[in-house]
Amino acid sequence: MASSLSSPPTPATAPDTSTSKSVRLFSFGSNSLGQLALGHVDDAHTPSPVLLPPVLPTDITIVAGGNHTFLLSHAQKVIHATGDNAFGQCAVPPQSTPTKTFTPVPPPSPTAYWTSVSAGWQFSILLSSDGNLYACGNGPRGELGLGESITTSPTPTLIPSFLPPDVTVVQLASSVEHTLVLVSDGTVYGWGNGRKGQLGTLPTGEKHLWRPTKLQINLPDFHVAGIAAGRDFSAFISRSGVVHVIGSDKWSVITSNLTATSKVADCRVFSAGWGAIYVLRRDGTVVSWGRNTHGQLPPEGMPPLDSMAVGSEHAVAVGRDGKLYAWGWGEHGNCGPLEGKREVVKSVQEVKLGEGEYRVEGIAAGCATSWVWASEVD
Repeated sequence: MASSLSSPPTPATAPDTSTSKSVRLFSFGSNSLGQLALGHVDDAHTPSPVLLPPVLPTDITIVAGGNHTFLLSHAQKVIHATGDNAFGQCAVPPQSTPTKTFTPVPPPSPTAYWTSVSAGWQFSILLSSDGNLYACGNGPRGELGLGESITTSPTPTLIPSFLPPDVTVVQLASSVEHTLVLVSDGTVYGWGNGRKGQLGTLPTGEKHLWRPTKLQINLPDFHVAGIAAGRDFSAFISRSGVVHVIGSDKWSVITSNLTATSKVADCRVFSAGWGAIYVLRRDGTVVSWGRNTHGQLPPEGMPPLDSMAVGSEHAVAVGRDGKLYAWGWGEHGNCGPLEGKREVVKSVQEVKLGEGEYRVEGIAAGCATSWVWASEVD
């Protein structure tokens, strides 16, 4: 969810067809509402093959919300969704039971298609190819951005335009109850629950923002290059690697921020879980701070990483050795098989994809869910 909920998952890259046999999509973790697209509603403690829709699995992005998941096929310009759809958060009309496999999402119009999506607890924000934003699902604290009187939207509803001319959306990031939007001029807009300061200073007496509002990031020469949304905080990284955090400091994401003027050089991935912030450097090392009550921060001895995806209270990563790793709160199996009744992974743990040899092409993480797509090799 926080990649997740909070930032785009690690993109897939096309496999070397001279050595690859086929590409498979795996999921594991929480599945009580069918969010793993496995055709059932039992948790999966080992990576399990997903019932894949007719898409090219080497050119996809996975975005996970509270109990619903989106699969974006960039080459085919289509989106599929699975999981809890009680309020229409899967961008298709609500139904009495959750979907257990990926269902195609209708395009926004005959001439446009979906290009990006972010997902919160019971809501979703979708970006169309013509630059419009849409909201669907349940948003009792302004999560939909559609105005004070609109708390539910069973199908994607256009958010009234709020961007200046010639400005485009660069990145979407949603957490449990709020959304951030980074646009091409470096401005950040936000809406949803703001009572912990995650949307900056609100008008007197207000606890939520019901419409997209420009956030005031009062730092001189701070040019936002990336955004990440935690449960009760928002984080921004500048072009020069300075990280600025606003909102709740319950887990010391502000006071432990390597001091407000410190730089995180050579950032490759900037992300947040519900209570922690993560930066993957280009040298393969991870800088992280915040909540570590359940091993959420990377354990000591982690090998250099090539990619990383952050969920609500766990993370998955691919090492430069090609191995898949997971750490954090794995109570639903989202960190792979655990010994006995152990629910927390505080040491380096490799996750196997099953028999045979695979090369990981992409990863994603959500609310106690993990996703891996990999090519089988000779």
